[in-house]
Amino acid sequence: MTWPIASRIRIKRTPKVIREPAMKLSRRHVLASLGLGALSACTRGRQELTAGKLDVNASANANASANANTNANASVNANSPSHLETKSALESKQDLAARKQLMTAPNPMGVTQISFARKYAAGMKNTDFPAFVKNELGLSRVSWSGALLGAATLQSLAPLRAACDEVGVRSVLIDPGIGVGLASADAAVRNAAIERLKPWMECARQLSCIGISLDLRGEGEYEMQLPRAVEGLRAILPVLKAAGLQGVVKCLGGLTSNGQFLAALMNQILDATIRLEPTFDSWRVSATEEYHRNRGLELIMPFAACVLADYTDFKPDGESTRFPTSYCVARVREGGFRGPVMMQLKGEGDELAGVLHIKKLLSRYPIRP
Repeated sequence: MTWPIASRIRIKRTPKVIREPAMKLSRRHVLASLGLGALSACTRGRQELTAGKLDVNASANANASANANTNANASVNANSPSHLETKSALESKQDLAARKQLMTAPNPMGVTQISFARKYAAGMKNTDFPAFVKNELGLSRVSWSGALLGAATLQSLAPLRAACDEVGVRSVLIDPGIGVGLASADAAVRNAAIERLKPWMECARQLSCIGISLDLRGEGEYEMQLPRAVEGLRAILPVLKAAGLQGVVKCLGGLTSNGQFLAALMNQILDATIRLEPTFDSWRVSATEEYHRNRGLELIMPFAACVLADYTDFKPDGESTRFPTSYCVARVREGGFRGPVMMQLKGEGDELAGVLHIKKLLSRYPIRP
């Protein structure tokens, strides 16, 4: 039988090189290899013989001296290689445990005040809202809306702060709703927008918010609008720092819902005072186009201060008609973000029932009140 040519070809195999681990030698082995082991032993013997002839008082003094040097010896031992290796291994285990705890920790859940705009139109008062959030929704975090807070001042917000403290409700953001201007090409318009934001910064401080929402919508294409947005943020940075607040850029359509634009913006600002609010469902960049939700979340989650879980309508099975909740939650959590996820109902129907439905959806995942 004649074998095929390919089967008669002998393949020359390169032998695998096995490298033996380097041997670690103790000080004794090194001395012995140099012929100094016996000498060292003789030297120790002479020292012991001499020590035996010492009187009792000298021996006591030697012991006292040894005790006095205990701390110094311990310090030296603490810096020995073996001790440092043990310490490093312990710190590595602690770091691993901390990372594991972070990955399994849930995101806190909250709600936006604007979700209940119709309830406010029907007579809901600001001072009643914290108890409503706590008792009816079982939540303890709120993002406020300037449109519903009205002409807020430090004096008018004092009762609201007291109502929040009474039931244990924490404030996350205030959305001033002042409109466009911060990303204008005109420096005077940008400065006017900053002046309009300053009173809201005081309100945010009064309610102990982490920051205020910023609107960076403007005119022009990507290449024109990016430097304008950067200029606007750099202009407001000192004011935010002085107030101890973060400026959180919202996804409001157009370029502010373009993940690439927002990521480029953050990479130019490079300041943790400016953050983003990634969204589940505000990715419309034009009347006919939406930015890819997956790509957008991946790009901007590293810069998140909080996440907006916004829903409009639901399927008969309870899921959103626009996206799978599991999809968005996976993008939020996979990068390690464990900050607040704020629910917002944008659709019609009963507001309380709608928000409770969103809460039920999110509670299937590691997102808790």
